[in-house]
Amino acid sequence: MVSILRNFLFLAGSLGLALNLCAHGDVHDRIVLLTQQISQSPTNASLYFNRAELYRIDGDFTNALTDLRRTAALDASLRRVDFCLGLVHFEANQPQAALPPLNRYLARPQKDQEAYTVRARVLAKLGQHQAATDDYATAIGFGSANPELFIERAAAFRSMGKPEEALRTLDMGIKRLGPLVTFELPAIEVEVSMKRFDDALARIDAVSARLQRKETWLMRRGEVLRQAGREPEAAANYRDALAAIDRLPPSHRSTRATLELEGRIRAALAATSPVVAPVK
Repeated sequence: MVSILRNFLFLAGSLGLALNLCAHGDVHDRIVLLTQQISQSPTNASLYFNRAELYRIDGDFTNALTDLRRTAALDASLRRVDFCLGLVHFEANQPQAALPPLNRYLARPQKDQEAYTVRARVLAKLGQHQAATDDYATAIGFGSANPELFIERAAAFRSMGKPEEALRTLDMGIKRLGPLVTFELPAIEVEVSMKRFDDALARIDAVSARLQRKETWLMRRGEVLRQAGREPEAAANYRDALAAIDRLPPSHRSTRATLELEGRIRAALAATSPVVAPVK
């Protein structure tokens, strides 16, 4: 119990100090200050731990790892160091090296949403998608309000060839956090991948009904209709999208984004097969 309390106080203090350091002054200046303090107290594990965090924020992963290993050597009981090692390796795009310390840290189940999220992302990068979906589920189970967890879990299911599970995950996010566009966009993609075009169109219509500007969604509707082989309806949606752009105020009509969208819509309309009149 004493060891657990000591670890907690150390981490609370050191992490708080790291946040304070990042909030006040330049990161490089803070690193210089901590380096001076380390020269005066070379066995103080918290100083190395805080400097490692600053190095990580600065993108200096080599020095961050060096300081984390020094922290562990000074106090091997600090299990949080394993998480930080995994995080640094992950951010350095070294997923294979990130997995062992994360596994050590999570060997004892705990309510650490961030750790499960990082390991899920590591596993996804390594192509271990089933294990990744399990970790995402654990992170989500802690009551996450982060849409990315649902979206990334759905992507892992899609990588496994399980679109139904992907869709269920996205709908779970919609139920918990609301019908966010960030959920609906990948859900529409999944519906289309399963050739459930009417369901995809229904999702598009539901999103469009909530928005004042509809030109982007009218174009997307046309794209889905084309994929469904419904060319005349697609062309009609493209024309509706152009008409919606024409109704915009000049300040909105002339923006780069709107002009680029208009160009894409016109190109799509030109590529749409014309209606062939039946032979009488």
